[in-house]
Amino acid sequence: MSLIVRAKADAQAQDYFDTLYKHYGGIPAEHQTAIDLRMRFFTKYVLNRNVNDYKSPVEKDWMYVAKREYRYDVNIRAASDAGALAIGACMGRMFMLKKFIWWPFAPVFAATYLYRQRQLFVFHNKKFFDMCNVGEQYEVGFARLAVLKRCNALLDRDDF
Repeated sequence: MSLIVRAKADAQAQDYFDTLYKHYGGIPAEHQTAIDLRMRFFTKYVLNRNVNDYKSPVEKDWMYVAKREYRYDVNIRAASDAGALAIGACMGRMFMLKKFIWWPFAPVFAATYLYRQRQLFVFHNKKFFDMCNVGEQYEVGFARLAVLKRCNALLDRDDF
């Protein structure tokens, strides 16, 4: 994804969550249900499947791109954030004890990675869901349409 499109998608997601927090003070139940539906769809049809499981080249290409975007936007970013925080925790503990230690790295890294991975997946869920829009003649597109209809009914919208 190009830098311009990535920045636009990030800005749209940030605006969406800012609007929810401004109007409701948090994420309302129906919006959280829609987010969970989109995340479950993406996990089931993209993350839990091999790219070669799809029959058409269009599905193979788009699911590869979506999985790669997930790897970069969620996994690698969460790992780098967790690594930075874990190294910072090690440095802080070394400064307190005045000796070389590494034990804070593993627990801080694990906890931060799990928290940050979930947070980034929630933040980017709409972008990942939209990347699976390949047309309803394909398996993924048909399943996406069913989830989209359910999300639209939950949020009382025609489309989002």
